Amino acid sequence: MRQRGMCLIVITACLVVGAMIMVTGSGGYAASQAREISGASRQGLYVTVYNNGLALIKDRREIALDQGLNLLKFCDIAELIDPTSVHFKSLSAPGNCTLLEQNYEYDLINREKLLQNYIGKQVILNNDGITQEGTLLAFADGKITLEVNGKILIDPPGKIELPRLPSGLITKPTLVWHLKSKTAMKHLVEVTYLTRGLSWRADYVAGLDASDKFLDLTGWVSINNESGASYPDATVKLVAGDVNIVGERAVRAMAKAQPAGGTTQQFDEKGFFEYHMYTLNRPTTLNSNQLKQLELLTANRVPVKKLYLFEWSSDPRAGGVIGQKQVANARVFIQFTNAADSGLGMPLPAGRIRIYKSGDDGNLEFIGEDEIKHTAKDEKVTLYLGNAFDIVGERTITDYRKTGANSYEQACSIKLRNHKQEDIEVVVHERFYGDWTLTSPAAWKKIDSGTAEFRVKVPKGKEAEILYKVKVTQ
Repeated sequence: MRQRGMCLIVITACLVVGAMIMVTGSGGYAASQAREISGASRQGLYVTVYNNGLALIKDRREIALDQGLNLLKFCDIAELIDPTSVHFKSLSAPGNCTLLEQNYEYDLINREKLLQNYIGKQVILNNDGITQEGTLLAFADGKITLEVNGKILIDPPGKIELPRLPSGLITKPTLVWHLKSKTAMKHLVEVTYLTRGLSWRADYVAGLDASDKFLDLTGWVSINNESGASYPDATVKLVAGDVNIVGERAVRAMAKAQPAGGTTQQFDEKGFFEYHMYTLNRPTTLNSNQLKQLELLTANRVPVKKLYLFEWSSDPRAGGVIGQKQVANARVFIQFTNAADSGLGMPLPAGRIRIYKSGDDGNLEFIGEDEIKHTAKDEKVTLYLGNAFDIVGERTITDYRKTGANSYEQACSIKLRNHKQEDIEVVVHERFYGDWTLTSPAAWKKIDSGTAEFRVKVPKGKEAEILYKVKVTQ
């Protein structure tokens, strides 16, 4: 196609096939002389994806080795491979062959490299089928300068045809091996390496019933493959946990996985080391530049509890001002337990949960979302959905005085107004800094070193009040 001000680089298929890629290795061999081991010889493929964008690839292929020194090109690998992580072994006869040397060839062809290699050399200018030979004088900022029949052409229209690939350039990342075999035989070999560009995350969708007492939960995993390779019919494992990647110890710990969980529809969950692994119980293909979604779990009628919460704080640095008011709407949470008797019980990987609820017309409406951390079996999941429109809290400092350089006494009134058409329970957290003693006519409990918790029943359309006094020493 002819475009003004633009040259297209054309290398015909026959020239590409015939090109010699002369990347010289030790022993006088060149990469072009190596025998190619492509993905077509693959006998098994295993992909383990971690939360932090790292993946472990285990690739098993059948290769035929001659007696003595063999030069092989191991192709169809991830473009973002960490070549220092490659591990090679023969599963057929480990003592029969030895890997003497490995070279990672990654000087990939692109337009700029091709043209830079042809500066000062003969090329062909093809303009609507009319071809002329010329010398490429310069290539900079995407513009081409040619000398054709004694004339200087700057960025001429047409296509530039190159007679052959320059030596030393390759079309895809390749591992070049020097292998020594004691005998001529076929080997099933396993190549393991780490690569970037593969990641996964969990997403959950929950439907809350009309009573706000049960939800249906579905979990999905999304696997994003930007590693520069495809993984056909692979056994896929997902690891949830914070794996340290500075060293190799945490990654290698997965070899000692022990069963520690149940089975979902598509994934088998196992615990290993300090992490959790989810294995897809059927092969799947992870294509390059693909986002694949797979169902992780389904649970129906999971019991939930709705929570209305106010959290107030007494900051001694600010000092107390008698009559000072704070007004806010209650924060709304729902809470469930990740337990077998709730229809769950599998460790939940971190991810986003979106909550929906059916409206009066039967259609689902979005009511909020939250993130969960990695959640172990039998732990509680608490989700913040938003603020309650009809539940209002008003906190007033009714008395305050300093009792020393680092101590004070304070009295507060907290009014809770329920404008809903149903009775509710409201939870109030009051936070203090230092040693504190609280007295109140309302029931309360100390839930940690700095928090007092009140639970108050508020009838529909009514107001309830909490009164307390506190002595605080810093």
